Amino acid sequence: MLENKEIVSLFKNIQQGVKKHGIKQMNEALNSFLSKKSDKNDSIEYVISIVCKEYSIPLSMIKLKNQRGTVHDAKETAYCLLHLNLGLNVRYIAEKIFNTWPTSVSKGIKRLKESNVNLKADKEFVEKYKSLEEKLLIHIQKQY
Repeated sequence: MLENKEIVSLFKNIQQGVKKHGIKQMNEALNSFLSKKSDKNDSIEYVISIVCKEYSIPLSMIKLKNQRGTVHDAKETAYCLLHLNLGLNVRYIAEKIFNTWPTSVSKGIKRLKESNVNLKADKEFVEKYKSLEEKLLIHIQKQY
């Protein structure tokens, strides 16, 4: 019986929200609430910090748009760690963490998957990814 009261209360709150803010804003608020990965926030911050430390760049630079060279490599490494190891989807990484287009994240992940270890740049990228992946796995194991 208590569960039914909670459901009625939920629908009343949704109705009030739609009246007050409109369908679009209410939907955006619900999507935002549901898509939050609060249980992984410290892991996300850890990934970004170890990537910045590995590439010797300030934390503020990794989230800037239109970066080249080392910063671009660092961003792509972070994309791969977040997607392949933490299981975050491409859209979430793009919109919520880096404020960029999802295609940028997809290209970074594709770079790792299609890398040619015979090329010096690809080999270095893969080696840094693997060393950071080990650090991340140790961090995750310590949490649980």
